Amino acid sequence: MNTIQPSLHGPAEELRRLATAAAPTVHARPDLARVVLDRARRQRRARRLGKVAAGVGGGLVMVTTLAAATLLGRSDYVTVTQPSAAMEPTVHVGERVVLNKKLAPARGDVVIVHLTRDGDTYDAMLRVVGLPGDTIGCPAGPTGQCDAVERNGARVPEPYLGATVTDPFPAGTVPDHMIFLLGDNRAAANDSRFIGPVRLADLTGVAVQIEDRSGKVRAVPGAPAHPGPGDRDNVDPAGQVPPAGVATPR
Repeated sequence: MNTIQPSLHGPAEELRRLATAAAPTVHARPDLARVVLDRARRQRRARRLGKVAAGVGGGLVMVTTLAAATLLGRSDYVTVTQPSAAMEPTVHVGERVVLNKKLAPARGDVVIVHLTRDGDTYDAMLRVVGLPGDTIGCPAGPTGQCDAVERNGARVPEPYLGATVTDPFPAGTVPDHMIFLLGDNRAAANDSRFIGPVRLADLTGVAVQIEDRSGKVRAVPGAPAHPGPGDRDNVDPAGQVPPAGVATPR
């Protein structure tokens, strides 16, 4: 019986001796040990790559999660809660308004604008009555009251105002890159009658729908129809619009 001695010439020589001892009448391939070792190395490498791939997969999940998180605040839509009476009866205090931040304003749209007055900055919800180049005024009638706002000499239909009365104000042309804004509650709105036309660059959103306190959604009265957010659209959480303030006495 042959006694197998440990080899001092490395794993390849030891594998060759083991193969010969196990089958002394069989001629082993001279490169058998190298083939076996290469196969073992490939298996180890495959296991390492598997672990790395698993780690990369986890990294991809993390990156995807982070990417999704960074999308918050980048939605086309945002919701605001109206605390002011400046837009009543169109938007009541406490109702939520969904705005599209990328829509260009049209006549009749209800919008949010970022304003600065007397060193204070605030957001206000008002209605677009005039675009650049429009002449807007409210002439006094025989009774001394203004019967209707006029745009380019024609009466502006405003059925959404209800019984609201607009005090007369002189006509003026809206400059380039600006818009003329009025609150629907003319007695409580701080609008372009007092602060002048507002820069288009200060507009931050156009209203596309109104949601009352019960959650019922309605279109914006008197405004052009705009599509609201779809099932797959992200809508940024609601925030408040600071009160627009009471109209300045004249």
